Amino acid sequence: MVQRRILLSALLVVLLAMAAVPAQAGVFQKTFLLEANATYEVSVYIQADLEGAPALASVYIHNEHGEYLRSTKLSRGVPARNGGWHKVSVTVATPTGAQRATVMITTEDDIELSWDDFHIRRIEMSETLNGLEPDKVYTGLIVDARGMDLQRGMSPRIWSESGQLVYAGVVARQEFIQERGIASYGQELSPELVERLKSRGADTDVTPLVVTPLQITGNPENSVIISDADAAKILESLNHHDYLARYSVVFLVD
Repeated sequence: MVQRRILLSALLVVLLAMAAVPAQAGVFQKTFLLEANATYEVSVYIQADLEGAPALASVYIHNEHGEYLRSTKLSRGVPARNGGWHKVSVTVATPTGAQRATVMITTEDDIELSWDDFHIRRIEMSETLNGLEPDKVYTGLIVDARGMDLQRGMSPRIWSESGQLVYAGVVARQEFIQERGIASYGQELSPELVERLKSRGADTDVTPLVVTPLQITGNPENSVIISDADAAKILESLNHHDYLARYSVVFLVD
């Protein structure tokens, strides 16, 4: 275990030294050593040459034989270059047998990506909830847009008031979009909508995070702009349970 910690510390020094000079690429990728049954925060600062460019942050965990164990995927919107650097952070809980992980951040093929300041930090279990009570680990998102004339659509987007793309379902399969869409709609929270907000299984408690849009946007007007405070709360909650990756999103409309 001592040797393992030395290897991890040495690798962190190398990675941080490499991160001192920004790189230009459409894909950011790094592989690092880790310990099993631990929790890490992996972060990197990125820029993209298109405002609100959808970015997918993925972490793939393997054992010492290279066998795949688990993955984590988060969708993020990246501000444009003139908006400065944007931190993308992923919390990774490692299963038994885990030895290394690869983090990848990708954008669409025609969007250039710059990165800098890559960090790995082991965190204690007490930090992972950041003071949230267990019943405040959210299982889904409700956007209450009643009275705002929001139009229904298969691929609505959620933007922050500062222009960050919070949700777009950019990795959803076309068949899934056509059959279910990346969000559900209703005037009230019906039993069918509650099912969409469950994290898994019929007996799972439903604890949705509810936000109210500042305004409607898009052409057609099927997307919303929310406050920066609500956007920050959504992104923070994803560190505990990534309900956006499960498309557990409901829009309440008239």
